[in-house]
Amino acid sequence: MFATIADVDSWNKWDVDLEFTRMDGAAQVGAGFILKPRGGPRIKIFIEEFQTPARFVDVAQLPLAKMRTVHEFIQSGRRTTIRVTIQTWGPLGFFWRKIVAEKQIRSAAAQTAAFVAYARERFQHGDV
Repeated sequence: MFATIADVDSWNKWDVDLEFTRMDGAAQVGAGFILKPRGGPRIKIFIEEFQTPARFVDVAQLPLAKMRTVHEFIQSGRRTTIRVTIQTWGPLGFFWRKIVAEKQIRSAAAQTAAFVAYARERFQHGDV
């Protein structure tokens, strides 16, 4: 699972709301990338935490706000629980929570199912 979230350039293969994501170099703390949502502007994002295989945290630089997305992969035997947390803050944090974060929350179940299906496909083909 972690290898799939760390492959930032492939996010649009499992997230239908993205046109593309583009990262120059390896995914690591401090690395930046561009995310382009369908119908939206390009967004600059930085990786804040990168703890293989359990935690991937990025922070989006939005106008007058920031949005942190935390992906946690919690192992228990042969099962993995995926927990996604979204935080917004800044002068327009409430605005971005309404138009971006709440939409992500509403689509979280479908997006997580697509992510898991893509991760399984990669694993079966030996891509991870």
